[in-house]
Amino acid sequence: MKKITLIAVLVGLIYTTNTQAQDFSFGVKAGLNVSSLSSNAGVNYGSKPGFHAGVAAEIPFSDAIYFQPEVLVTLQGTGSGLGNDINLFYLSVPFAVKYNIWDELHIEAGPQLGVLISDNIDVLDTNKLDLGVLVGAGYRLDDNFYFQLRFNAGFINVIEDSTSKNRVLQVSAIYFF
Repeated sequence: MKKITLIAVLVGLIYTTNTQAQDFSFGVKAGLNVSSLSSNAGVNYGSKPGFHAGVAAEIPFSDAIYFQPEVLVTLQGTGSGLGNDINLFYLSVPFAVKYNIWDELHIEAGPQLGVLISDNIDVLDTNKLDLGVLVGAGYRLDDNFYFQLRFNAGFINVIEDSTSKNRVLQVSAIYFF
């Protein structure tokens, strides 16, 4: 039964993508992050500026609903500005579903998967996988430029045996070709 359901979903996605292929958009994305780690009572994590850059696609399902998968390299972490910052480089794959609420204004939400590709933590064990959720909004300036404000919240502790989930605020620009 699971195989039949999976095949039906895949066929539906392929059919929908093929019928909307003329509207498929591909672009480049870049922006700034302000990140931190959630903390328990004994740890005080500060905010850290960072960046993200990569590629994005936009696949319409209707006039109001879009699917936007992305592949990004992102610098996250936490810091105090005293040279003991935690730097976490992730390969992030967000899967946003966007809903057009008014003219060119969209709201978006979805899951995000992150794979830790590099860090500067030597004495503690880190989880290499991050799974989280994103929520945000965006504005389409014209056919090519799209701007986003997004919050990502991780569900998995970055540092094992410590409350240390990713929290990231992102401001982005996407140029669709």
